[in-house]
Amino acid sequence: MVDRPLDPEARREEALKAAGGSIRASRGLLLLGAVLLGAIAFVVTLERSPQRAWANVWYNFLFWTALAQAGVIFGAILQAAKGHWGKDYRRIAEGAGMFLPISLAVFVALYFGAEHIFPWIHPVEAHVNLEWLTVEGVFLRNGVLLALMVVASGFFLWTSLRPDASFLKGRHTGWRAALVGRLGRNWRGDEEEAARSRSTLSWLSPLLILMWVTAFTLLAVDMAMSLVPGFLSVIWGPYYFIGGWLTLLAFVTVVAGWHAGVRKRQLWTRWQFHDLGKLFFAFTIFWTYLWFSQFIVVWYGNIPRETLWFVQRTSQGFSPLLTLQMVLIFAIPFVLLLGRTPKMKPRFLAAVGIVSLAGFWIERYNLVFPSIWAGSPPLGLVEVAIFVGFLGLFGLAYSLYATTFPLLPLRESLIEGEPGRGP
Repeated sequence: MVDRPLDPEARREEALKAAGGSIRASRGLLLLGAVLLGAIAFVVTLERSPQRAWANVWYNFLFWTALAQAGVIFGAILQAAKGHWGKDYRRIAEGAGMFLPISLAVFVALYFGAEHIFPWIHPVEAHVNLEWLTVEGVFLRNGVLLALMVVASGFFLWTSLRPDASFLKGRHTGWRAALVGRLGRNWRGDEEEAARSRSTLSWLSPLLILMWVTAFTLLAVDMAMSLVPGFLSVIWGPYYFIGGWLTLLAFVTVVAGWHAGVRKRQLWTRWQFHDLGKLFFAFTIFWTYLWFSQFIVVWYGNIPRETLWFVQRTSQGFSPLLTLQMVLIFAIPFVLLLGRTPKMKPRFLAAVGIVSLAGFWIERYNLVFPSIWAGSPPLGLVEVAIFVGFLGLFGLAYSLYATTFPLLPLRESLIEGEPGRGP
């Protein structure tokens, strides 16, 4: 790992080289095969066990949507907080936002499986606000909020990418060239475009963050907390969207670590990886604090309608999954990232990121299945196949983005002599 990155000109070429203009045939076929595998697994399982099929789509939706939206929020938070250190990771994070339109489509599809998931549709012995919890109400309000988030996130990404349009001119063909041409339409000059982008993002970023907090709190309550009728948690929203934020940080460590450690791209210094590792480490502790804060209040309150949530996850075979979740999300990253040197090693940091991502996949599984499933955990080939299908969809969306746009925000990264500007 280098102490200093390449000079600005070399960094620009290296960042542009990553946007090759096409997805390699082997990778494209692999991703399409993954999507097909997931679709087949869902259809086959739908005939045998509709609840299991829809529950798999449900928790994968919660996992991938939180990750995708946090990718856009990463750029928004850097802008709002003037986080200059992290601007070289913006493009990696923002690319996750390409999955948001797919998330919205999956959300609409979930409407047709709601009867197999929501227990309050049927008579239940618990205090449930049936005026708030209706299938139409849940999908209408969350659908509108998600649609607004998709539009606002798309505008954010368009504004963020526009200053780099001049670097991409003539480098692509086909639909990518048309997209770049549209991105750079009515060009006003490099410096003016960079200034206009920063000005727009300066007011859009705080607004987008507030929308994220609001929309994903309601989404978490309606789509996850309500699966245990009567269960209440005042920190459920932050518990969910901060989990998505931590998932995104793990994802960034994996992608950046792959580029730096495997592809040998000298775009980030070891100190930048150290900063990324510190942020990853800090939010690992913070998310665990939120989890424990919820647990300790339920434990000493000992109110049956609240303890039920933990009882479900410590019985019928779900207890090992709860333990594994906490080991993968907290224990292993905490121990491995406690020192300074490990945070500076891209491959090592990426490996820890993979561990955390696996932990959150199990955590999202634990948000859904214990609440609705009677019997031992259905964790087998079906779950893996449907997850692989979602991974394929995410991979296709991200690959289309990564092969079109540079790996760094060039107009910001290449500004010399003006450390106070950006990100």
